[in-house]
Amino acid sequence: MLQGALDLAVTAGSLQPEKFQEELEKNISAKLLRSPSPPCLLRAPTGSGKTFVMTKVLERVSSERSVLWFWFVPFVTLVSQTLDSLLQHAQGLAPTTLAQGRNQDLGSGAVLISTAQAVARAQWRNQGYDADADDDVRTLAALVARARAKELQIGLVVDEAHIGLDHSTEFGKFARWLNPDYMLMATATPKDQRLTDFLASAGRIGQEHFSVSRDDVVKARLNKQYIEAVIYSIGENMQQVTDLRRTVLRQAWMRNALIGHRLRDAGVPCVPLLLVQVANGANSVDEAAQELTRLCKVPPEAIGTHTADKPDPVLMAQIANDPTKHVLVFKQSAGTGFDAPRAFVLASLKPVNDEDFAMQFIGRVMRVSRQIRERFPKPTPIPEELDTAYVYLGNAQAQAGFEAAVQATSAVRTQLEGQSEKLVTARTMNGAVKLTNRPTPELPLSYTMGLPSREEEASPAGAAPTPAGSGWHPPTPTDPLQQDLLGEAGWTLDTVDTSSLPKATPATPQRPRTREQVLQTLADNGLRAFPLRRGLPALKGALKSEEKPSIVSLSGISQQIAQALPISATQAQAAVDAALNRTRQKEKHKELTQGKSYTQNIHVVTDRAALAREAQTALQSLPHAEEEDYRIIVNTLSERLRATVDVTLAESPDEAASPSMRVRLARDAAHWVIRQSASELKEAIFKAIVDQAKLVDAQPLPDVMIFPTDLALIGSSKNIYGVLPPSKDGTADVESVLFMDQRRWWEEQRFELNDGRVMNIGRYDGATRLNTLEQTFASCLDEAEFVHWWHRNPDKKPYSVRVVRAEHEHYFYPDFVVCVTHESGEPPMQRLIETKQDTKDAFNKAQHYPPFYGKVLFLTPDKERLRWVKDDGTLGDVVKPSEFQVVNDMLRRTKPASVPLDAE
Repeated sequence: MLQGALDLAVTAGSLQPEKFQEELEKNISAKLLRSPSPPCLLRAPTGSGKTFVMTKVLERVSSERSVLWFWFVPFVTLVSQTLDSLLQHAQGLAPTTLAQGRNQDLGSGAVLISTAQAVARAQWRNQGYDADADDDVRTLAALVARARAKELQIGLVVDEAHIGLDHSTEFGKFARWLNPDYMLMATATPKDQRLTDFLASAGRIGQEHFSVSRDDVVKARLNKQYIEAVIYSIGENMQQVTDLRRTVLRQAWMRNALIGHRLRDAGVPCVPLLLVQVANGANSVDEAAQELTRLCKVPPEAIGTHTADKPDPVLMAQIANDPTKHVLVFKQSAGTGFDAPRAFVLASLKPVNDEDFAMQFIGRVMRVSRQIRERFPKPTPIPEELDTAYVYLGNAQAQAGFEAAVQATSAVRTQLEGQSEKLVTARTMNGAVKLTNRPTPELPLSYTMGLPSREEEASPAGAAPTPAGSGWHPPTPTDPLQQDLLGEAGWTLDTVDTSSLPKATPATPQRPRTREQVLQTLADNGLRAFPLRRGLPALKGALKSEEKPSIVSLSGISQQIAQALPISATQAQAAVDAALNRTRQKEKHKELTQGKSYTQNIHVVTDRAALAREAQTALQSLPHAEEEDYRIIVNTLSERLRATVDVTLAESPDEAASPSMRVRLARDAAHWVIRQSASELKEAIFKAIVDQAKLVDAQPLPDVMIFPTDLALIGSSKNIYGVLPPSKDGTADVESVLFMDQRRWWEEQRFELNDGRVMNIGRYDGATRLNTLEQTFASCLDEAEFVHWWHRNPDKKPYSVRVVRAEHEHYFYPDFVVCVTHESGEPPMQRLIETKQDTKDAFNKAQHYPPFYGKVLFLTPDKERLRWVKDDGTLGDVVKPSEFQVVNDMLRRTKPASVPLDAE
């Protein structure tokens, strides 16, 4: 694991440890040899040589005591690397794997290396670790008993203890069973509650901790000085169509290539290695390798891959140390425990929010290679660009894990002499027991005394025990609402027999069959009827309305709207840039040790599949369009954008493209335009539909309108029902003045009369109400000489006037239908007036009007007055009640040329 950290180099074949490493070896060994021997914990950053220091400690202790060592690592990749390190740097030790060594005749200085998972088995623990013996295999219990019989002491070494130790895991229980004479642990993080809990579970009440700061490791040139995280700020317009995975790969490779140039310029004989960590998946490694070849033009032979879910340490080491390999692609499971001192850049394509795993990944790029140390010996400064580890993240949230890992490492302060820590028990407010470690100058007589028992931990403080076998139970609370007021009743409502009681059949009311009966029934139920005035000029039994064509075939107009779609030169270039992966977005760099940050613009990779999906979604939103219409629109826009594609490629000779590639680029650009112009395309479709709108008769107007008798309406001389519709407050009071049985008549309904006619009933509900300004406007209509009659046109009633909208799928219901005479001697004509709060909406609605009615006129409230809305959506003149003739002037200027013949 620490090949890079041990590459301390001075003369061929010799190793010159750093001063802090020598101090740690001496001081930790002295503490372990003390009586009582305390658990010792080494806190130091990844790459600082923890394995080397522990190796030398074991060698020194074994030279004075007869000890059999158990050395545990969290990952299988570390087993062989730890074995190699021990063989290389500790001639006085006899290391081997636990699987092989457990069956040998072991002596002092033997080191058995294994993963923590290999011994973390509940089945073994339940049988005292004496469960897996056969003719060729010795159990762990037999191994430990044999060592004790040979008067060997037991030593326990746990590397990466912040990952491997946890009192709730099987390995923690194994460590307690082993009950070692010596405990040595190493971690890359500051104080960790899991380590404290583990010590307690192992029966220890204190420890000695030693630490090395990251600054000291950087000064020793074992770690790079800077760690830079790179994330991407993608604008809302690009979030769904940016291929962040490929963008990260491209940017990381470009950084790796730049570092390669810097190394060559500096005369450093080192080939930088790009590490690419991909998500788990059957093809994730191969897909990343293929993308590097296609997108970044990395030769396939320069890419090393580790495709297995279980890491192969031999293969990883071969790739990491093979200078012909420029990239190593691996999964998360292989992301820990291999040496790659020539790695400067890590591209992480999967979120890594866990601080421990993030530290392992950073450790792969934090080490300083031997060639750089030789080229820049102390005190010559290493160039900043070559003294920085770069972590490119495909998920911005992952930065939190990496930043926390760096901050945790930076929090470790140098403590080479050792500091005693004692475990102290404390109870939380809910009675649970918590263990903390605090520094203390007093050395304990024993490290295995004074811990709370398991029973004490399980019982809250101050809780009185329940008497066993007493038969006592807490009283059941009684709900007084469930008690019988007359005592204990022998029956309930559910048990009463009601079969003999007479059953009342509700009477079905007879529906009225004459007009008089209808009006009387309504009156009897608190409803007043307002009859439609007959004989009014230009008013028949129904108003004219518009209807969309029932079936619209767009095949004939799809090409037309695609050809007519406005595409500016800027939009066309942006579409082609997206197709060529040239859209500019923000790349954010943050140096994690000092917090400095900067931002630069980079070209991101467009996700062609996502872009096509979004274009398809936009096309599917077009009304009445079908697959053939989609194809026509895409092909037409592609042809229009082909010229921009050709010009752009001509300006970049290095981006040669075949004819088929140019077709693909033009199609991608068309998808971009469709995605950006979805609203315009939809409006064009609606415009095509509105051009085919039909003028039809709405359903007949109600013969009477009804409203509660108790709520008065103001009379109107020219309203077709003789009253002003109610205000908002009036409609809100309806439910409060009608009884329950009266409300069934408060609805719009039809009555078939005996004489064969049909009587239609409408009601003044919320769809007909008038606000204050509308009431004022309606009163002015009553007074105007040019007005013959007017009608409040309600929303979404079958008898309403509706207008097909030119930019929306819904209909538009103008507020007023007004019959006017524009010029003396001309016949009366129906016109439409809308009072609108939103002038923008008025502008949209004004894009189409029925030829029968002429142009719809719009009024909007402006403070306490009404003003005209111009065609461009701006405000016109004030409409004053005293100068109401201006309304007729506006109507005269916008009247239809002639009334359609079918409307007569």
